[in-house]
Amino acid sequence: MKRALLTAALLLAATSAWAEWVKVAETRDTVFHVDPASIESRGSFRRVSVVQDYAAPETGGVRSRQVTYEIDCAGERLRSLAVAEHSAAMARGAPVSSSARESEWLVVAPRTGSNIASKASYRAILRFVCSR
Repeated sequence: MKRALLTAALLLAATSAWAEWVKVAETRDTVFHVDPASIESRGSFRRVSVVQDYAAPETGGVRSRQVTYEIDCAGERLRSLAVAEHSAAMARGAPVSSSARESEWLVVAPRTGSNIASKASYRAILRFVCSR
């Protein structure tokens, strides 16, 4: 398990160094960037690397988070597969933590009452990735 976490963290860190990040969404306190070159397609499913950059440090000194998402374009939902937190913007700086664990699926299709900022950001990620 430790080896899998280390591998996930190293892969996430390596991709951030040469990625061509594209800003796809922004909230009051977070900017979301996608690396188009990281998009992998399998039918209606995609995997992609996303950086969440925070305006102010989060708990524990986290300034950015790089997440590998699996996206179900047909089902309009996503889940995280791996997460690496960093002390500097754009997934740089000292690693704060990392994990390689699948989250529950989050449905991001527009629904009545679901226009909260985070869902809107995830919808923007889904639209960008699924259009490729």
